[in-house]
Amino acid sequence: MNAAYRGIFVSDLDGTLLRNGRISEADIRALHGLKDQGILRVIATGRSLFSARSCLAQDFPADYLILSTGSQIVTWPAQEVIRSAGMSGLEVRDICLFLRTLGVSFMVHENFPHNHRFAYHRGRISVEDFDRRVALYESHSLEKWDCTNASAASQIVVIVDGNDAAMHDHIVGTLKENSVIRATSPLDGQSVWIEIFATDVSKASGIKHLVDHHGLHKVLSAAIGNDHNDRDMLDLVHMPFKVADAFLDGGDRYITTPENCDAVAFAIAQYMETIQSGMNNA
Repeated sequence: MNAAYRGIFVSDLDGTLLRNGRISEADIRALHGLKDQGILRVIATGRSLFSARSCLAQDFPADYLILSTGSQIVTWPAQEVIRSAGMSGLEVRDICLFLRTLGVSFMVHENFPHNHRFAYHRGRISVEDFDRRVALYESHSLEKWDCTNASAASQIVVIVDGNDAAMHDHIVGTLKENSVIRATSPLDGQSVWIEIFATDVSKASGIKHLVDHHGLHKVLSAAIGNDHNDRDMLDLVHMPFKVADAFLDGGDRYITTPENCDAVAFAIAQYMETIQSGMNNA
């Protein structure tokens, strides 16, 4: 345990830190600077470790990655696993049978560390983004998911049209024992991914785990995000930021970064200014 940290800063990846396929030099410098200030640096993403490795260099300035929306937590760069959560085969079977009655298309991801691999079921409701994701992971996917012989899984992803809010609400209302989180597709920016996890899996629960692990209950916390699956972590921290073109609303609850800026660097500057102000007034 490291009680020396005097704060924790968390950033979403896609659409927040990673924009148009790149991470700005200003954002990277700002994250490097947090280490010198004794701030714990966390990247919280919906990506698997396999996918995160494709866009984060080995020397990327972070201390932890919260992966698959909270299903896994690994140290960085050592990639030591400190938390992993999944669903039992029986649980997966029941969820899949329910989803098949809805006619939706869905993917069942293997357990960590191979959770980039999935089997999928193509329902009667056709969504182009589903085919897009299958094509992207063609070498890691298998069609014709057999619900009756389901194995344990890390998550189930349902993809629906962006205008089908009722489907998300129906699934949330039915699967009360699971964590069901809405995300906007990073592939087309419109379709809705309904991600189903084990109980109490979220970015917020991942942050709570790290706060407990390092004894950071009394330090100032901040997070920045852009999408619906960031809402729980933004509502958890003391200083919540959202990027100017975020998918989620929130009114005055979140600090909105200026347009066309290095959003993470801006949030870090505001965060550190608040910490310094608090120290000066102590």
